[in-house]
Amino acid sequence: MSESTVSSGSSRRRRLAIAALAGASVLVLGTGTAFAAAPRHGEEGKKSDGHSHKEKSKKHKKTKHQTGHGTTISAGLTGDSPCELSGPPASAGQTGKDAEGHDARGPMHQAPVTKADREKLIAEQVIARDVAVRFPTVAAAEAAGYKKSTVYVPCIGAHYTNMALIVGAFDPATPSELLFDGGTPDAKIVGLSYLLFNKPGAPEGFSGPNDVWHQHNANGGLCLNREVVVVGNESTTPEECKKRGGRKVKLDDIWMVHNWVVPGWECGWGVFAGECPELGGRLGGTVFDKPDPAAFKKAMASGKVAKKKKKSHGHESGSNE
Repeated sequence: MSESTVSSGSSRRRRLAIAALAGASVLVLGTGTAFAAAPRHGEEGKKSDGHSHKEKSKKHKKTKHQTGHGTTISAGLTGDSPCELSGPPASAGQTGKDAEGHDARGPMHQAPVTKADREKLIAEQVIARDVAVRFPTVAAAEAAGYKKSTVYVPCIGAHYTNMALIVGAFDPATPSELLFDGGTPDAKIVGLSYLLFNKPGAPEGFSGPNDVWHQHNANGGLCLNREVVVVGNESTTPEECKKRGGRKVKLDDIWMVHNWVVPGWECGWGVFAGECPELGGRLGGTVFDKPDPAAFKKAMASGKVAKKKKKSHGHESGSNE
């Protein structure tokens, strides 16, 4: 193979990665107006829905629901965490659906980790935490080449993406996304996210079985505008996407995993969870804002469902003892 052929292949790979990066980096979150108008699509966790997952663990019991972020345990929901109180997920892509059609957000099932993998994971996370120290604010991130991909979104933060880091091998020291508690220059970091253009399949990532990588490519992918910012989720139609100044982009080879290792914002639902219960607030605002009244009303209804389900699971467990 000639040098020019290799160079051409590498350039094409980078172009494809950059074209899809911002969309994949923010999943289906977009801006506030984009997702207020966009309907949600069907169940996650099925091969037929266009979503793919890297599932490292074995099958689990029926009280756990398979999603693009791994297996969540809906019985662990309280209905009153900041994330839950901020409203339903901005998109079904953040969580899954159970057999009854309810959101299956919640704690991630934690599979056993071997001693060898645990020691490796500890070392990897020490490296990852150092990133939070180096980029404590949005201003620091922007100075290093990260650009805003989304406004602040409850449960997952405001996303800032560095396109140069999407191509290459996985490295805990170089997350291609940083997550913040708001969108102002002084907003503080709350988490990391690793996006990689990887072919074929998901990257190996962190040691152990619990970093479940996911991608969003259903229904033709996300709606991206000319600035490569998401303005609609997968459910957005091509026509609606065009009205918003964007185009649909399928993200077949883009993979992502969150990493909640920032001191003070350790995620109660799991270090690699799709959502973090501590992150409440308001879409387009900050983690400290009061939830939008309409979203709060929906959250109250969802909270009642969660508590009923938790109580039901408790009765079932007691009857089996």
